[in-house]
Amino acid sequence: MITCTYRSQDEQDALWRIGRSEPGRRVTWTKISRHTGRMAFDIAILKDGQPTWDVKVSVNENDIPDYLEAGQIGESFGMTWGGRWIPPDAVHFELKEG
Repeated sequence: MITCTYRSQDEQDALWRIGRSEPGRRVTWTKISRHTGRMAFDIAILKDGQPTWDVKVSVNENDIPDYLEAGQIGESFGMTWGGRWIPPDAVHFELKEG
């Protein structure tokens, strides 16, 4: 399921404050997001009707975690997948420029 598409700059700024000036674990590394430009979306994979957050992206030859498979599908459509970043953001997809 899609969990986030567009967010306003105010929403992005509020997310950026979490784990910095507001309590909680950091949820974003940037104040400038492709979400604010309507060029990104985040997903959650459902298992038995519930989101799963098993976002591991390292695999052995017999084990492909759900988000790796989703990332490969997104990349096959020409998207940038955040699971390739350091640190990875396996739930995040971006449309490429142009």
